[in-house]
Amino acid sequence: MPGPRMGPRPSDFNEEVVKQAPTYLRWAALKKGQKLRYACRDFIKGKAEDEERLMRRIMIARRNNLRDHELLKKARDVNLPGSTTSSKTSSAAASKGSGNKRGRGGKKAAAKASAEEAAPPAVEPVRKRIRAATGAITDAEVRKEMDLGAVVATRSYKTWDALANGKEFTYNQRYVKGKEGHDWLLKKNIWRRMRYRRMNKVMVEQLKG
Repeated sequence: MPGPRMGPRPSDFNEEVVKQAPTYLRWAALKKGQKLRYACRDFIKGKAEDEERLMRRIMIARRNNLRDHELLKKARDVNLPGSTTSSKTSSAAASKGSGNKRGRGGKKAAAKASAEEAAPPAVEPVRKRIRAATGAITDAEVRKEMDLGAVVATRSYKTWDALANGKEFTYNQRYVKGKEGHDWLLKKNIWRRMRYRRMNKVMVEQLKG
């Protein structure tokens, strides 16, 4: 039960939905005393109120995702009439400042990259739009626009980089460390996800503005 300092659960709290979330399933598999990192906080299995606090954090994230999903749908509707111009504007905004970030490193860049790469998208990409947006982009064009500093600062790439040759890594698909082309393919797929989120953020900000 929630502790007195937290007060009653919000009216939209849905414990059944929360306990189906991947984060909660990872928590449920932990042993007493083990730690889970979520939303920049550590939660310890068996510690008083930590499970309740974690569930509330998951519920907040879900609420925010639903809100962002609705905003994103409106933003896409607004951008549909001028899709070509809007795509160019969003693409430029998504890659803006990438030259300044490359090679800079540091905690700030890593934190931003981790947030963009690790946080769940508000809505799944529509297949037809993804083909239209990325189907014609060559590897040379991807290299030119890629924010390489942000890509290599992500947790996913750092985990991959620390693997020994021959080890497998899963990120949407399987990669083998040391296999020709797999390092570039992983970078490209991480960047595509980051680019998609940045474009969505630009559309939402334009709608709010």
